Amino acid sequence: MRINEPCLETLEDYHGKESNEKRLTVYVVILSGLLIGAIYGIIASNTSVSDVLVSKDHTGIVKF
Repeated sequence: MRINEPCLETLEDYHGKESNEKRLTVYVVILSGLLIGAIYGIIASNTSVSDVLVSKDHTGIVKF
């Protein structure tokens, strides 16, 4: 039964023997996620919509 079940010891990455290509892929995915998040944050902080459509003009006429 143990022969048919996968275990962590059979994986090449389990003991820190991963290839440089896999390590580079992980770094690229993490850095691209950080870059996309930074770009989104910059765009979100710099684009603001004002709710004021028309400013009030003071005409000098006072209604009592």
